[in-house]
Amino acid sequence: MPQKTSAESPFQPPLELLRLWMDYGGWYDRSKCAWKYILDSQLVAAMAPPSGGRAVICNRTQARFHLVNITTPEDSQLTRIFESIMMPKLQEFDNEIKPMSRSLARATIGLYRNVTERFLPTPDKSHYLFNLRDVAKVIQGTLQAERQYFDTSKSMIRLWTHECMRVFADRFLKDSADDIGKFIEAMSQVMRDHFEGAEWAEVMEDIDDERYGPIFCSFMSETTEILPYEEVADYSQLKQCCEDKLEDYNLEPKLINMNLVLFKDAIRHICRIHRILMMPRGNAMLVGVGGSGRQSLARLASHIAGIGVFVIEITKQYRLIEWRDDMKRLFEITGVSNTPTAFLFNDTQLKEQAFLEDINNILSSGEIPSLYGKDELPAIYDGVRKRAADAESGGTAEELWAFFVDSIRSNLHVILAMSPVGSAFHTRCRFYPGLINSTTIDWFHRWPADALTAVGSAFLDNLTLDSDDTRAKISSVFSVIHLSAQDFSDKMLQQLKRHNYITPTHFLELSKGYRVILTEKRTELGNGRDKLANGLAKLVEARDGVEVMSVELEKKKVVCAQSQKDCENLLVEIVSERRVADEQRKQVEGDSERIGKEEIECKAIADDAEAELNVALPALQKAMAEVEKLDKSAISEIKAYKSPPKQVETVLAAVMILFGNKTDWTTAKKVLGEANFLQSIKGYDKDNVSATIMKKIKGYVSHADFKPEAVGAVSKAAGALCTWVHAIYIYASVAKEVAPKRARLKGAQESLAVKQASLQKAQEELAEVTAKVNRLKQKYDDSVGEKNRLRAEADQMELLLDRADKLVKGLAGENERWRASIGQLQNEIGRSLGDALVAAAFLSYAGPFDTQYRSNLVGGWLSAVREQQLPSTENFTFASFCALPTDVRQWNIQGLPADNFSTENGAISVRCSRWPLMIDPQNQANKWVRKMEESQLHIVDLKSKDMLRKIENGIVYGLPVLLQDVLEELDPALEPVLAKALIKVGNREVLRLGDKELDYNKETFSVCREAFIFGRYLKGSISFS
Repeated sequence: MPQKTSAESPFQPPLELLRLWMDYGGWYDRSKCAWKYILDSQLVAAMAPPSGGRAVICNRTQARFHLVNITTPEDSQLTRIFESIMMPKLQEFDNEIKPMSRSLARATIGLYRNVTERFLPTPDKSHYLFNLRDVAKVIQGTLQAERQYFDTSKSMIRLWTHECMRVFADRFLKDSADDIGKFIEAMSQVMRDHFEGAEWAEVMEDIDDERYGPIFCSFMSETTEILPYEEVADYSQLKQCCEDKLEDYNLEPKLINMNLVLFKDAIRHICRIHRILMMPRGNAMLVGVGGSGRQSLARLASHIAGIGVFVIEITKQYRLIEWRDDMKRLFEITGVSNTPTAFLFNDTQLKEQAFLEDINNILSSGEIPSLYGKDELPAIYDGVRKRAADAESGGTAEELWAFFVDSIRSNLHVILAMSPVGSAFHTRCRFYPGLINSTTIDWFHRWPADALTAVGSAFLDNLTLDSDDTRAKISSVFSVIHLSAQDFSDKMLQQLKRHNYITPTHFLELSKGYRVILTEKRTELGNGRDKLANGLAKLVEARDGVEVMSVELEKKKVVCAQSQKDCENLLVEIVSERRVADEQRKQVEGDSERIGKEEIECKAIADDAEAELNVALPALQKAMAEVEKLDKSAISEIKAYKSPPKQVETVLAAVMILFGNKTDWTTAKKVLGEANFLQSIKGYDKDNVSATIMKKIKGYVSHADFKPEAVGAVSKAAGALCTWVHAIYIYASVAKEVAPKRARLKGAQESLAVKQASLQKAQEELAEVTAKVNRLKQKYDDSVGEKNRLRAEADQMELLLDRADKLVKGLAGENERWRASIGQLQNEIGRSLGDALVAAAFLSYAGPFDTQYRSNLVGGWLSAVREQQLPSTENFTFASFCALPTDVRQWNIQGLPADNFSTENGAISVRCSRWPLMIDPQNQANKWVRKMEESQLHIVDLKSKDMLRKIENGIVYGLPVLLQDVLEELDPALEPVLAKALIKVGNREVLRLGDKELDYNKETFSVCREAFIFGRYLKGSISFS
């Protein structure tokens, strides 16, 4: 109802406006300054009796109505109604179950009456509101039974018990009032009253925990076409099924990858949410602190049910207009496309209260008033017209709209994830009753110890530990740490009135952080131990090396002395050989000079003879060329003469003289007839023509008519022979003069050859001696080099020996200390198993507590570690374990106070895996962060216009961001960043910030995880991230 103007005033302005309409027929229009009449309209109102969040309306307004009180139906009437609903269904079952319809209806109504009387709403339990819808939900759930799976009355009673617990008990709180225990007592009494011989203990005889009741679900048997609603007989099979579904979900593209540990409570919640989603018009309200798994389990349950999930994307500018656009899109998916969809809405997305009002309308009526304009309705009608015709619905606008709304209510399942922290949840439940009346509430309680142990053990699977027993002990300590932190938070609330909310997110950070810290500490200590061990090994190696080097040094000194002696002997031999070589070189050089002169003289004689011969050679070559032209036909021409011409006869006579034959024609003709005549001409021995022949030929060649031209005029062949005779005569004449020179040249050449051979031999002997000298010199150089090398090695070895001896003697005292340090580091590695556990717990839980509480917490955790016989340090301190002294000193220089409390806070801020949230009333942390990050730091606040852009740059480029002056609420657009809600798209991991998808990688993450620092004011829900 609308709120009153004040606590004293009974007036409610909206109702007064309605009264004004009923009294005067309309309202005054202030914009047009005229009265506006409302015609042909009547007002029908409905309300529940004033109680809880429902206020009494003003009597003046109430007097304008005709009141009709619709009383609650009698139990007999309700029994008949629900019995009539159940009876047709149960007629399909065995005879033992057929008559149970009346008993089930009466038992449900009796339990409803008992619950409404015993569990009344209070300020802390404002959701303890029950109505007949809850009875209908129990009956509706019972009607899911199938004959094949329910064949005894006991099985049907167990199903009815399960449905009653899901509808009524799942909303109860776990507090000192023990409402669940009281509800079980009431159900036991109802069971005894309405089911003959039925006892609670007997019905729940094989249930692990009767406070939770049996588990029913409809997704175990996927082989059948219609999924049966059946009781889970094998919990391990149910767990395996859920894990398989989770694996399938994580393989889906564009879905947020969920690394969940499905312990028993989580699986029960999955079954409950899945049950609600499979109900017609089933809506759920999941109530629990942040990090309890509400959204993750809702997504997984929707995936199992085959229902898509619709989530709005919050941006900084997200307001009612954007909300209404998203609702239109949601209605088109469910109403027009006829696609089953779960609308998952988190209370952190509630930027305006109008969002809740619209959700309340969706839950109550399936529509949002005035969502669509008149111009948008035809598209809606066209979208559903075909399906409406197939369903034999009418085709008018009103009928199409009713069909559209009915499709929405059939396909849309609203899942509200609400937090009970603060008063907002209770206020919303009072203002918007549809949140409770039209939903099934599932309250996410604190994780029990067995759930904590199971989750902790799952995170330790890949960690190298001594044994499974050690793993079980650590998991047990995990549970103790978490529960102790919850107890201390309750204690702090009582003593200091300061809220601190311990959520499953803290426990997950503890489990993950322990693996990281233990691995880092083992690596750090192991590296230090290995360095000292290597140092010890080097010391032993150096000591042994000194002894070996001493022996080698003595050997090298002997070898070096022998090498020196060999060099001196070799030098004497080289000098002697070099003297012999020098003498031979002088002799050879003298012989070479003399023989060179003789070569010059021989060359002069040869050149002179050659020059004289060159005078006759051209004529001879010309003659031979003419002879080459002769052939047998030309010779036959001459032979054909019986009485040759005188010139021809004279030429042949000269030819015969050269060959030593008679000069008559007959002899000449005979010689011409010989086959080798031309070859004889060509091969004539021109160098050995006798003086007699030369004398005879001179008479011919000196004759005036013995000219080649004249003879050639008579016979070309005879002319050629004439030319040949002249050439032979000239060459032989010249050769006769050159012959003495040739003889002298030949003698000189023979003498020169002998001398040259002697010189060649001498040169070879000189080369051998020179090579021998060079070999000796090379051998000497090698010997000198070897001697120098040995001497250098000996000097270097002596130097190293001296240094090693000094080092061994100098570090002799460190040997024991290093051995002790190695033992100490090895012990620290062993104790790190417990120390890392306490350090991880400190990182996860100790931040909100003051020094005294922290001390008590650490003491209790150390006691739990020692009870489990896990090794740990006696006087453990978080600051010394997680921060190096050099880092602490640097922090102090940068402005962090030097006290132990501030040092612990600095270590938490630097080492935590979630974004650090700093309560900074004195502005110390702000100054420290600014100084530590300096120029790279981006400083923003919630009022900054470019806040999201700077945060985007910080994520993409790995830059630190300081978000300061945070008040009680944060911008919902930051929720994905705070929760690190990574979405897997192929091989990429993206993070949504507003309407953008930013690539997210490990390198960026390692930089950004220390980047967000929130300061000054704290609201409990903010700390969950």
